[in-house]
Amino acid sequence: MDQINIGNRIKTRREELGLSMQAVADKLEANRSTIMRWENGKTNRIKLPNIEKLAQILQTSPGFLMGYEEADKSDAISRNASPEDACLLPIVKSLLPDAHLFEKQNIINYELADGYHRYDRCFYWFVSDDAMAPALEDSDRILIKQQDHIKDGQVGVFLLNETECIIRKYTSGNDIRLCAFNPYYPAIKIPKEEQHRVQVIGVVLESKRQW
Repeated sequence: MDQINIGNRIKTRREELGLSMQAVADKLEANRSTIMRWENGKTNRIKLPNIEKLAQILQTSPGFLMGYEEADKSDAISRNASPEDACLLPIVKSLLPDAHLFEKQNIINYELADGYHRYDRCFYWFVSDDAMAPALEDSDRILIKQQDHIKDGQVGVFLLNETECIIRKYTSGNDIRLCAFNPYYPAIKIPKEEQHRVQVIGVVLESKRQW
């Protein structure tokens, strides 16, 4: 990230809204000197939760502040949402290993979500097939809570054979069964001795569909 560029964008949005450094610091629960260092580009790194909260205070998007978006997209964010009751979560392009999931090149946008998801390592991803239709259709956005386990009956996102990302309902017993809602997709049965083939990426919490 270019800290000077980020600082300029923070300062520009703050001044456009008529906010003082102290007002932003108070909303962020930080020191005024911290805001000054950010705007002057004199800090090595601004943590993502602070960028997210700043974006809400400044009525813009994290992508704009961090330089991912050339134009300010504040109209895409509800002006009624506050840092206490909403958060912005990344929409990722690919389900990559944990260390690379939230890298700049893998984040394509941000989505407004309930604030209690803020610290749960949640993110959005686009459905890319109709295996879970009619509940989930191609191009639906699903909210995923990143975790390495899942309960019977939950819908999760899985990495199969280290390459294939799939969404299925999980059931366990002697064998694991990954079941589609669409009857044209047979259940994937994985015996106990082959369960190393399946990696849990996370559990699906909700979905959004654009009409």
